[in-house]
Amino acid sequence: MKYPFLVILFLSSLFVQAQFVLEKQEIKDSIYTIPMITVSYAYQWTGSDMASRFGANSNVGGSFAVKTKTNWYYGFKGNFIFGGKVKETDLLADLQTSDGTLIDNEGKLVDVYLGERGSSFFLIGGRLINKFTPNKNSGILLYSGFGMLQHKISIKYQGSIPSLTDEYKKGYDRFSVGYAANGFVGYLFLSKNRLLNFFGGFDYTIGWTKNWRKYNYDTQQLDEGNHTNVLYGVRVGWIIRLNKRQQQDFYFN
Repeated sequence: MKYPFLVILFLSSLFVQAQFVLEKQEIKDSIYTIPMITVSYAYQWTGSDMASRFGANSNVGGSFAVKTKTNWYYGFKGNFIFGGKVKETDLLADLQTSDGTLIDNEGKLVDVYLGERGSSFFLIGGRLINKFTPNKNSGILLYSGFGMLQHKISIKYQGSIPSLTDEYKKGYDRFSVGYAANGFVGYLFLSKNRLLNFFGGFDYTIGWTKNWRKYNYDTQQLDEGNHTNVLYGVRVGWIIRLNKRQQQDFYFN
């Protein structure tokens, strides 16, 4: 019984050594070009001119990006912006009753809800800096991008209000569109087992927009100026890798 035990012990040690060699080789050499799809969420605060109109909001985004063998990172991303904090509360004051409601075409009182809706799209490019991990496909991610930003005040109610049809809403919703720049700094992790892939960090957007409606019904004034819009917050996301699983060859000496 002693010799079979020694044989098993010897084979077990070879197996453990082979695993160690394979793991070491994979950590050292496993740097790939990896296409990926991401889904993410960000909680954002507003700044500059945008802070006088909206409070904090939520941002749901998605992207397609590629990390190259040399750890360059490029792609495009899109985001949907939504929030319930509108600071211009007197927007519909000329249509409302003293208690803040509106009257529909049947003479009934109707509550009106104001919110924020918007979107943004960017072409992005940057670099992955391999730090704080032996995995060559993970590290500090930095990128910037250029694209467009749009937003408006969402006006919701139930019923029919003749003075606030879809066409009349355009005189109150401040629908604004313009070009924008985006930046991100955070950490990206791509696991070797392909199951745990995520990123997180600080996301910043600055945009320069104009009101496409031109004329505001509530102020009875033209709105033709440029507006600076700032959004910043923390973004976290999940990554779906699209690269094929890599094969590893190893040998016993």
